[in-house]
Amino acid sequence: MNITVTDALQPEDSAEIRNHLMTYNHQFVGDILNKNIGVFALDDNGNKIAGLTGSTVGRWLSIELLWVSDTLRGEGIGRKIIQTAEQQAIAAGCRYARVDTFSFQARPFYEKLGYQLQMTLHDYPVEHERYFFTKILTD
Repeated sequence: MNITVTDALQPEDSAEIRNHLMTYNHQFVGDILNKNIGVFALDDNGNKIAGLTGSTVGRWLSIELLWVSDTLRGEGIGRKIIQTAEQQAIAAGCRYARVDTFSFQARPFYEKLGYQLQMTLHDYPVEHERYFFTKILTD
């Protein structure tokens, strides 16, 4: 056996490991629905001015990225985007949502939307906190 380390990770490296892990996981969770989701706000020229990316996995919506242009913050577009993603996830059979954010980002925003803090990583990545939230979408 030869163990190697690289800081030049290639997409095919990640895909290979992901495929092996998915094959292993399949024996425990079967064919769960795993679907990407994107919700975007566009300006009149078709440029993205806010957006969310994530996925639905089984009964969970996983919000990976949420960004709102500085000029739109505080106007409710982030809330509308989250609510749209949640509605899509519910339609796909999701009952729960998860998201994480940093202490310099959007903790109060997610709490206002009903997300509950589950865990905090302190000093992440160096001097901040990383918060992990969940929300029940349907009973």
